[in-house]
Amino acid sequence: MATIDNQKSQSCPVCDKESSKRCSRCKAIWYCSAECQRSDWKTHKKVCNDTFQADQYTLHKMEFDRIRKKYGLDQNSKADKVAEFLTSSSSVTPPAFAEKFGTSMEEAVVFLEWIKVGIKFKEESIDVAKNSGLGKK
Repeated sequence: MATIDNQKSQSCPVCDKESSKRCSRCKAIWYCSAECQRSDWKTHKKVCNDTFQADQYTLHKMEFDRIRKKYGLDQNSKADKVAEFLTSSSSVTPPAFAEKFGTSMEEAVVFLEWIKVGIKFKEESIDVAKNSGLGKK
């Protein structure tokens, strides 16, 4: 639901009144009341979900980068060991990763989940582009 934020004030998209509350999930749209927010939900839902997902993606990437730097996983020697672990290990699990690279279990989960995001992106974007003939000379 809406939250109070007195730093800014916008117009409500439903009734055009001055608004001091905004969607607590995406923080992108301002409302004058919970009633107006509820009545706008069908319209706002897709934008809200897309904005929320983008924020989660950004936070996950930032945490991945923090872990990489904290453990030196961005240095060539360790990056090579990570790549080898991911491609040759039959047991790519958070506990195995945490043990091998000295991360906490939570950090291992975050790191490996971000790797999955990269693999999915490659499969859905880069491979599709190559298979469709893009980039061929």
